[in-house]
This record gives sequence, C-alpha cells and structure tokens, in this order.
Amino acid sequence: MKKIAALLVVLALAGIGFAQEADSTASLEDELFGGDTEAAVLTPEEANAESKKEGMSLHGDLKNVSLSLESKAVRIGGNLSSELTLGYLWTDPYRKKADAKKAFLNPAIAQLRPTIGANLFFDARPVQDLKLYGKFMFEFPFEKSLNGALSVPKSPLAPKGADIPISINGSPNMKIWELYTDFSTKDIAFFRFGKHTVKWGTGYFYSPADVINLSRIDPEKPTADREGPVSLRTHIVIPRTQYNIWLYLLPDTESFKPQYTAGAAKAELVFGDWEWGIGGWYRYEKAPRLISTLSGSIAGKVAVFAEGVFAWGSDITYYKDDDELTAYTVKNKPFFQATLGGSYTHADSHTMLAMQYYYNGFGYTDTKAADRITDAAAAAIKSKSYSDPTLGKYGDITAMGNKGQHYIAFTISQNKIGTEDLTASLFQQFSITEKEGMTTLSLNWNIFKFVQMRTGPTFSYPLSSSAATKGSIGYNLSFKLGGGKF
Repeated sequence: MKKIAALLVVLALAGIGFAQEADSTASLEDELFGGDTEAAVLTPEEANAESKKEGMSLHGDLKNVSLSLESKAVRIGGNLSSELTLGYLWTDPYRKKADAKKAFLNPAIAQLRPTIGANLFFDARPVQDLKLYGKFMFEFPFEKSLNGALSVPKSPLAPKGADIPISINGSPNMKIWELYTDFSTKDIAFFRFGKHTVKWGTGYFYSPADVINLSRIDPEKPTADREGPVSLRTHIVIPRTQYNIWLYLLPDTESFKPQYTAGAAKAELVFGDWEWGIGGWYRYEKAPRLISTLSGSIAGKVAVFAEGVFAWGSDITYYKDDDELTAYTVKNKPFFQATLGGSYTHADSHTMLAMQYYYNGFGYTDTKAADRITDAAAAAIKSKSYSDPTLGKYGDITAMGNKGQHYIAFTISQNKIGTEDLTASLFQQFSITEKEGMTTLSLNWNIFKFVQMRTGPTFSYPLSSSAATKGSIGYNLSFKLGGGKF
C-alpha cells in the first residue's frame, strides 16, 4: 500500500506540474484490413451545446457551479445514414510481381457495399429533476449470421467428445446503445443509472485513462461514440467551487456476483485555463488502476491534453514466441501507460491539426507471437475451422486493443478548398513497435444538398525489413445518399 500511495502522489505531482469505440469485438477482417464503421465549469454557450448533445436541458448557476435538470415534454428523434461504397484492397503490393497487371486486376478484396444504419432515441422528463433516455441502433444487414462450435461431451458415440461447427441465421442486427435515467437532489448530487457512455479521458486518438467504456477510440474515427457499460454514476458538485467529483458503481453483468462489482472515482479540479483530473478504478481479481488527466490550452490557441495510468499487474493473457505459443500472465508487476498530444485550429485558413503520442506499457515489446497468432487465426477462419484453439488466443490479442507499446498519430484537415463544399484530410499513424505505418488520404465533396462523395486511398506499409506486415493498398469511393437527422 505504501508503494501505491507513493505512486499516487507522483501522479498527482505530475498533473500539477504540467498544470475523453479499435473495438475489441471487431471482426478478423477489420483487424487485418481495417473496418468501416464531463466538463467542470460550463459557460452559457457550453451549457446550451451540452444540452443539445446529450438531449438534456441544463440550468447553470455559474457563480455557485450548480446544475439542475429542467422538466420538458417527451422528445423522439434519431438519424439515418445511407451510403454506397466501392472498395478495393491489394495485399503485399510492394513486392515485385511477375505479372503486375494481373495482380492489379485481381485485388484481394473488391466490394460494392451498401451501408444503411439508423439510431432512434427518446428523451422524456415527466417531472422536474427526472430524465428518461434511450438510444437504439439498427444496421444493414438487418439480420446477422453467427458462426461457432457446439461442444459435444464424451459419449459412447463420441468417446473423446467433439466440436461441431454451427451457424445461426436470423439474429436481428440491433443494439441498445444507451438506456438510463437521470435524477438529482438539491442541485448538488446528480445521479445516472443504466447503460451509458462514460467520458473520462482527454485523449483524441488514444485514451488509456478511459478504463470504463466497453469500446476504445478508433484512431481513424476519433470522434465516434464509444459504447459504455451499465453503471450507477454519482456526480457531486462542490458548492462555490469549480471542483467536481464523479463516482461509479459498475455491476458485473455476466455473473451478477456482488464480489465482481467494480468501483471508480475521479475528482476534477480547475486551475485557470487548465483542468486536472485524478481518479482510480478497482475490481476484485483485476489489476487496480490509478489515472491522471490534464487538459488546457497554450496562449489560448493550442489545445493540450495528457493522460497517465498506473496499474499493479496486467489482466491480459500473453503468449511466448515458442513452438507452443505458451500462455502466461503477469500479476505482480507495475505497468504504466501515458499519452501526450495537442491540436490547433486556424480559423482563417480553415485548417485543423492534431497530433498524439501513446506509450502502452501493457503491450508486447516484440509482437512476433501476436503476429503468429493473427496469421493462424486468419487461416482458421478462411478454412472455417471454428474449433481451432488459435481463435481463443486471437481473442486475447484483439482484447488488448494495441498489441505494441509505442504509437504516434496525427491528422491534418483542410475544411475549405476554394469552397466549403470541398474538403480534404490526411491521417497518419506509426505503430513503432510493430514497425508498421498507415496513411489515409480523403477528399470530400458535397455535390448537392443530399449527395456527398468521399474518395481516397489508404496505404499500410512496413517500416523495416523485419516487420511482420507485408502492407496493403486500399481505395474507396463512397457516396452518402440522402439520410440525416430528424
């Protein structure tokens, strides 16, 4: 306990001195080739913006920093997205080929994919200081096929037992994204119970301090919503200060055993233009975490953010690079994660820049074992060998999110090229431990009010001859057709 207390002090001092889901449930194809799809002080403008974003009307007394829920009529709404995408992917494109023309005309993946999705929400406030909210998501294809294996126990007909591949069709492709209730007492303590997204981290492309949400930030889509768990959140506003306390109770929704209930707490303190957060997360038989976050601006122009995480032990199953890919865990050792980044927007030139470095102490220093498991899992799925034990190991690898230790990402967006209807962006990521790079270029054109076009290539490539990846080149041409909010 003395060591943990000392490290907590170090994190605190570091925060003062510098005074928010790749989804683990992504498919193997997405993992290999890339897939498609709580502020301390509120100004009046921010309070209004937050009310629109969260579907909640807030009354704010900025002198006493108090908030209250306002009673309103029921609101029902949502949005529908409709897109048609032509996509190609060429694998191992940088190796010299005997017939380059044939290789170009026969890409590894060629798809014309319709994307149709919608979300519906309701926002009801039947009485003062009570809110009921739900958000439901639907996607095409509207029914899913589930593949797996049925384990048959030992019997006279199967002395050793057996794993029989099975496939289930007709499962509705819908998801309850959020479903919760808000209520408050005396404008000091605000409660939220249900399934909802939690906003803990400050990072843009990566957020190690976000230890609660079920999905992680996708660096290629950093502003996309992340899926949250079922929890009881208590938000306490310290009267006549700019300080906030957030408390979370997270029941285990698999076994429902009380001993596996997790708890988390965070305090947010404001010092001028800077906000510092410090907190922790604990669950029985899991590695406890202490976190620290910092956000602010330099000269009011450059937004800066940082996060630090300390954990005693790791919950990840690792694998040795031996013949058996031997599994092992690390429980009694300190682990650290840290990230630092910033962003800048130039209003006159309509340019936005953002950059972030991420150190992931939970990752492999050498990813050879993880790469071998990924290759074996791809082969098992291709041959429909769903009972292959490698798939279990692959699940452990994808649960890590980032299997290496060092990452750098940045983006440049030009939001007006002669006209506001034409924009462009560049996304760049370096996975330094894996010795891989990825570059995505995108050109966006609002052809007219109900049709928008997006096109551009994506390059992934090895940064060293010793890298496991052979790289790929992809090209997408997509059209958003109608759709919108209602």
